[in-house]
Amino acid sequence: MSAPRGPQPLPEVFSADPAVGADLARVSWEATPLGPVAHWPQSLRTAVSILLSSRFPMWMAWGPQLTFFCNAAYRRGTLGRKYPWALGRPAREVWAEIWPDIGPRIDRVLSTGEATWDSALLLFLERSGYQEETYHTFSYSPLRDDDGVVVGMLCVVSEDTQKVISERQMATLRDLGSDPSVVRTEVETLAFADRQLGNNMSDLPFTLTYLFDDDGGARLAGATGVVGGHRIAPSRLAADDSGVWPVSHAVSGESTVVDLVPDRYPQVPTGAWDAPPVQALVVPLLQQGGSPSGLLVAALNRYRPLDETYRGFVTLVAGHIAAGVGSARNYQAQQQRAEELAELDRAKTAFFSNISHEFRTPLTLILDPVAEMRGRGADFDEPTREELDIVWRNGLRLAKLVNTLLDFSRIEAGRMRARYVPVDLGAVTAELASVFRSAIERAGLAFTVDCPAVGEPVYIDRDMWEKVVFNLLSNALKFTFDGGITVGVRRDGAEAVVTVADTGVGVAADEMPRLFERFHRIDNVRARSNEGSGIGLALVRELIELHGGRIAADSTEGVGTTFTIRLPVGSAHLPADAIVPATDARTRAESAEAYLQEAMRWLPSEEAFDAPPVAPASRASAASAVFGAGATPRVLIADDNSDMREYVARLLRNDGYLVDAVTDGQSALDAIRADTPDMVVSDVMMPRLDGLQLVAALRSDPRTAAVPVLLLSARAGQEAAIDGLQAGADDYLVKPFAAAELLARVRTNVKLARLRNHHARWRTALVDSLQEAFFVCDEDGAVIEINAAFTDILGFGVEGPPYLPWQPWWPAADTDPEAHRQVSDAFTRMLSEPNGRFTIPVTHRNGHRLWITVAFNKIEEIDTGRKMLVGTFRDVTAEHYTVQRETALAALNEQLASADTLRDAVRAAADELNAVWRANHVLAATFPTEDAENLSEPIEFVSAGKHLRWHDLPAGTQQEILALRTADSLVADTTEPGTARIALQHPRGVLVLHLQLAERRPFTPEDHTLLAVLAGRLGQGLQRVHQLDQQRETALALQHAILGPTVSSGFAVRYQPATRPLQVGGDWYDVVNLDDGRIALIVGDCVGHGLPAATVMGQLRSACRALLLEHPSPAAALSALDRFAARLPGARCTTAFCAVLTPETGELVYSSAGHPPPVLVLADGGTRLLDDASVTPLGLSYDHVRPESRDVIPPRATLLLYTDGLVERRRESLDTGIRRLTGVLTDHRAVALDDLADEVMSKLTPHYGYQDDVALMMYRQPAPLEIEFAADANELAPTRGALRAWLTQAGVAPAQALDVLIAVGEALANAIEHGHRDRAGGTVSLRATVLADRLHVAIVDTGVWKPPNFDPAAHRGRGIALMRALMQDVSIEPGEYGTTINMHARIA
Repeated sequence: MSAPRGPQPLPEVFSADPAVGADLARVSWEATPLGPVAHWPQSLRTAVSILLSSRFPMWMAWGPQLTFFCNAAYRRGTLGRKYPWALGRPAREVWAEIWPDIGPRIDRVLSTGEATWDSALLLFLERSGYQEETYHTFSYSPLRDDDGVVVGMLCVVSEDTQKVISERQMATLRDLGSDPSVVRTEVETLAFADRQLGNNMSDLPFTLTYLFDDDGGARLAGATGVVGGHRIAPSRLAADDSGVWPVSHAVSGESTVVDLVPDRYPQVPTGAWDAPPVQALVVPLLQQGGSPSGLLVAALNRYRPLDETYRGFVTLVAGHIAAGVGSARNYQAQQQRAEELAELDRAKTAFFSNISHEFRTPLTLILDPVAEMRGRGADFDEPTREELDIVWRNGLRLAKLVNTLLDFSRIEAGRMRARYVPVDLGAVTAELASVFRSAIERAGLAFTVDCPAVGEPVYIDRDMWEKVVFNLLSNALKFTFDGGITVGVRRDGAEAVVTVADTGVGVAADEMPRLFERFHRIDNVRARSNEGSGIGLALVRELIELHGGRIAADSTEGVGTTFTIRLPVGSAHLPADAIVPATDARTRAESAEAYLQEAMRWLPSEEAFDAPPVAPASRASAASAVFGAGATPRVLIADDNSDMREYVARLLRNDGYLVDAVTDGQSALDAIRADTPDMVVSDVMMPRLDGLQLVAALRSDPRTAAVPVLLLSARAGQEAAIDGLQAGADDYLVKPFAAAELLARVRTNVKLARLRNHHARWRTALVDSLQEAFFVCDEDGAVIEINAAFTDILGFGVEGPPYLPWQPWWPAADTDPEAHRQVSDAFTRMLSEPNGRFTIPVTHRNGHRLWITVAFNKIEEIDTGRKMLVGTFRDVTAEHYTVQRETALAALNEQLASADTLRDAVRAAADELNAVWRANHVLAATFPTEDAENLSEPIEFVSAGKHLRWHDLPAGTQQEILALRTADSLVADTTEPGTARIALQHPRGVLVLHLQLAERRPFTPEDHTLLAVLAGRLGQGLQRVHQLDQQRETALALQHAILGPTVSSGFAVRYQPATRPLQVGGDWYDVVNLDDGRIALIVGDCVGHGLPAATVMGQLRSACRALLLEHPSPAAALSALDRFAARLPGARCTTAFCAVLTPETGELVYSSAGHPPPVLVLADGGTRLLDDASVTPLGLSYDHVRPESRDVIPPRATLLLYTDGLVERRRESLDTGIRRLTGVLTDHRAVALDDLADEVMSKLTPHYGYQDDVALMMYRQPAPLEIEFAADANELAPTRGALRAWLTQAGVAPAQALDVLIAVGEALANAIEHGHRDRAGGTVSLRATVLADRLHVAIVDTGVWKPPNFDPAAHRGRGIALMRALMQDVSIEPGEYGTTINMHARIA
């Protein structure tokens, strides 16, 4: 007896886990102390079943040898490569490597019956081919046999290896980043890292940190776990990798694994383990965004694999060390930089001190002689005295600046010596403030001084206090334009408080923290002057602090600023050696004049530029000599320094110029826009709008872009000049400058500007003379220049540019999206292409539609190199509408020519009108002529565009359409914007067209004309379509009369003439029932189309029918028809196929007169052509007897007769068309005959339509069986006989035929018995049809079936179940007038 084959079912004890259970089943348990599975005790079976069904990792041991079992979770998580070897073995063998650790625990469980518990116990497992460091939390529980004796143990375990090691490594990384010291040296950084790495000798048994030297080598900078002088820790590593550790890979930023072979790396430190590591990882010390600064050698734990997690940990350690080294080096570099800056600051202080002293000598030699000359004022004329005043004021200003710089240098050098004297602080402060009263009141400001005595003397250095008060007052005057300035003194405890408040422009909140920084200036703030060094307030704070006081500022932008000074009363806070008696104090402000003169220069001149000393005649002659005859050049000067402003103005006036002067850039810009000068001379540093911003504003405005600008600046150097010229200035002059150089540059720029203006005026005249619109666009498409013709065409004036995209003449995207898209596409093309031409729709300023043709070219501006676009366009609206009219007429004519009915014509016209105007919708309503006024709705309604019905229209729209029924024809009503209506004659009455545009715009005259023209053409077209419709009806009646009645259900025919719209032609088909039961089939094709061909076809068809009835021979009939065609005009070359079919056998006798061969498609998909008996067409000379051929149509085969119009194609052979036809027939042979005819006509229709008449006839063998008989049981037998014979003709196998006969018999019996039990005289009909692979039988009765009554004991009433058993698909459909049973079966 052979062993059973195939997979055996698992024992039930192992069925809880099919995978592990299958491996357990393969263990030879007979060889173990447990014995065969069948003999296992129930306690063991239960334990194994619980083990296998648990998803928690478990293993168990049972019996004297503690035989090992485990489940799937334990296998995956812990057992590793020992599976399935471990199954069934003694647990001591399975876990031999850890038995010293777990054996005693297991013995305790077996001996005491008490469970154990261990958390995260370290065990070295050999489950992956090497000894592995693992951690497990587990419990050993006793297992008892059926008698309650402990015979084994169960271990429930979870592995914590990843958790323990991850926490250990995270602690190392956390400690590396936890050093509280912010700044340390490189040595300290590495020492700290070594201490932290030394705490994790498990993952890093030893580490070595090397830093790269300039020569490419590396020096040892840190180590853990290695004693000094060890062979693996040399003090230096060579760059050529000749040392112990590789260097080149780390230099390129790559990590390297090094095998620690004993020969090369002897006596390697073991770290926390009892055995040395076997590998080390050399990792570069990478700084973010920089090159490696060194390398880290990290010994690896020999009991853990070097996976991505371990490698990532070492990389992060190296990253921490690299970051620390980088921070230390950055700190060292910053320290060195700070020392260098401090040295530079000391050098700067010394330089300022020395240079200030050096300035004082020449200043003394300037100011003293000038003072003496001013004292002899009577010796000089007025211009000379004014020039001496300018020299004096600016000398004082320079001396003030030098003194301030010297004070700063003294303070920084610690050499500032103060002399503190006791004073009445209120009186001294009031006296100093009074110096500024004239200047403040001249500026139109209120000046309030409230300085009462504070009760005790306050010790101040008078020179320093003067500078404090004067600086604060000059600042207040400089930035205050309305309101007033207040100086106050009061006592506040042990302090004297001094306040200087103004109602000026205030200070922005973000600028307040830097207000007292030296050399810090607030830009772009309104001021009387933009001059200043930015050290005034910084000096004030330094001087206040030398007094032991403090200063604070409180400011609100746009409201004002208050400075508050607090000074201690008395002298206890001051050095004793710096205090002098009150008798040594001065009583007057000796440095006041410098501050006062500077403030006075900020105020408007009282003379307001008095007339210059040059006589008008001499000015005119000077201007004529320089510029020739013409208007005197006018120059605008912008400078916030009144002396410089007056000096330049005087120079230019004396040279013959008309001069205007303003105090800042904004005033200059306003003056230029109001009246453009010939030249602008501007300072660079000015309040509100500086010189560079002024130039930018001028160049951005087309009206001022050509004005020449000369910038004056105290900023020397090539970079400053480049900045000015790049900003758009024409020239740049550095102060100090010679008067002759200034005049020469102004003269040159004025001449060049006039020359440019001459060309510009000539260009403007030329552009304005163009009859076409002219425009210029910048590189972004903004229109920046236009001419008069542009305005004439579009209505948008020259005052409008720049016209930014989207320009106002663009059609609106929401109301006319198509026109908007056209313009948008053209705009995109214009920006991307170098040149081009296009025609687009635009919107005139008054809202009407225009069409323009645009030509454009890209150019490069000579001065700036910017890309520009120059273009012209002309109004082509009339041309567009002419083309539109002709195009629309042509399209409408085409639609009307192809329309078969009046409704088709109206719909096509509505669609065309909708397309022409891109309307929201077009409505066409037809009303009869008779009784039109009494109708409330049209007799025919068509909607194009938006689909609407008459009842959907608003009542107002209905009334507007109804009102046009009696209006004059072809008179458009366009009174309402966006709407047009027109009435025209219709063959059945009046047609009203209603157009609703997408946008609410007026109908233009061009729109009005186009609508009238199209409506008139539509009216003519409708009359023609009506006439053709009448002719077509006559022709169709003739055609139908010729083709005769509908053929029997065994055939499917289709006819489609090529001639439209009459729909008649010369192809024909005919089916003739012969006297002997056979059927004659004829398909013919006369030459030509239309009515003439149809007339010939009718005569030939009638003659052929008569010949076949007389003598049913295809050859004889065609021979006789041949002679007839030769005598009938238009009948020559007619092709015909004639056949006689015997339905019972499928035999087909046929003959062909040059006709395309019929196609026979078999049930199995095979095909053949009937082309054996084909000779010349009819009417041609043929001296022989026409041949005949015989064939048999197999069961369920389909025969197709057709004319050549079905398969003919342009530039294709007829064989190609026949193959295409054969493919369609084969693919769809299993569908019903009528559906197959539709598929053939549809699939073979060319995309351009049939170009020739098409006739086809289909027949499937056998034809459907159709029997109708009285509802009488006596009729069943003959009906079954007829069905049996038909099934034989259909090729149904006898066995299946018997099933069909039984099922049909049951259905017929039910129809008679149930349907007509109460209705005598009813009828039953049977129809059977066959497809290529299926059979369908339908039984229809005229009775009513009784409700089913199921009786299990009855032998009757099982007919329906029998029918369903014998046929594949049976359905019963009861109805009001009878019941239909449909049965389907697939033919075997």
